[in-house]
Amino acid sequence: MRNTSEELIGFIGQFRTFLRNVNSEWSKNTICGMNYTQFKLLLTLHTSGSLKVSDIADILGLTSGAITGIADKLVAEGWISRERASNDRRVVYIALTAKGKEMMDDVFETQKETFSSFFNVLPEEDIQHLRRIFSELLANMDNK
Repeated sequence: MRNTSEELIGFIGQFRTFLRNVNSEWSKNTICGMNYTQFKLLLTLHTSGSLKVSDIADILGLTSGAITGIADKLVAEGWISRERASNDRRVVYIALTAKGKEMMDDVFETQKETFSSFFNVLPEEDIQHLRRIFSELLANMDNK
């Protein structure tokens, strides 16, 4: 019988392989050549509307500097815009442009099939268990 640490190491290896495959499929099927972190930033804006760079950083668990770097490419592509707050020039807001909203609709459509294919082999009950398990693991990580 294997001990618990060996099983956990095995599980982590399986999970890393799963994530690597998800990232690979994402790259193959993304119509715009963006990476998943860029997509998460765009998704955050799509869901929440215009946000301060610092708020996006908090939501995504990144630094404001990282968000600025990610945003540079997205601005160059015309998907987002930057605007300084009128009352404090240090504060920068980022928002989706009309082009960005249209592109996100296209990405949602193409990626819906990709992500569904990963989980369509599981019954709904198992998917709910995965959601619960990952919520607990993430909450535990946040409390450390």
